[in-house]
Amino acid sequence: MNTTLTILSIWTIAASGIQLGTLWIMKLSILPLLNALPYDRYVNTCQLIKMHVFHPIAVWSGIIAGSLGVIAAIIAPNPAALVLFLVGSLGMLGVGLTSEGVNRPIWRQVEKWSVDKVSDERWAHKRHVWYLAHETRTYFGILAVAAYVAAVATV
Repeated sequence: MNTTLTILSIWTIAASGIQLGTLWIMKLSILPLLNALPYDRYVNTCQLIKMHVFHPIAVWSGIIAGSLGVIAAIIAPNPAALVLFLVGSLGMLGVGLTSEGVNRPIWRQVEKWSVDKVSDERWAHKRHVWYLAHETRTYFGILAVAAYVAAVATV
C-alpha cells in the first residue's frame, strides 16, 4: 500500500469509526433514556441538549470520510478495494442524508416545542420517525466502517 492510500485509509476508518461510535452510544443509551420519558420531560431533556456544536462536526466528519473514501477508491490498486471504498462512502452518504433529511429537522422542531402546545399524538409520531431514522443511520455507519476496513484488508 502506498503512503497516500495508507493515509486515506486511516482517515476514512477513523472518521467513520468516530461517527459510528457517537451513533452507537446514542442507540444504546440516549435513545432508550429519551423513549422512556413522558412527553414533558422528553421535550425538556431534548431542549437542554445543545446539538449546535455536535451537528456541524458530525456533518463535516461524514463529508470528509466519504470524500476521502472516493479518493481512496480512485487510487485503489485492485477492483475489490475500489468497490469496498465506494460502498463505505455510500454508507457515509446514507448516514448524512438520514441525519440531515430526517433526524436534524425533527430535532430542530422539538427544540421549539412547548410542553403545553404539542399533542401527544404528534409527539409520539415524531419520536417514532426520529427513532427509526436514527436506527437507519446507525446501520449505514456500520456498513461504512465495515466496508472501509474490508477495503484496507484487500489492499
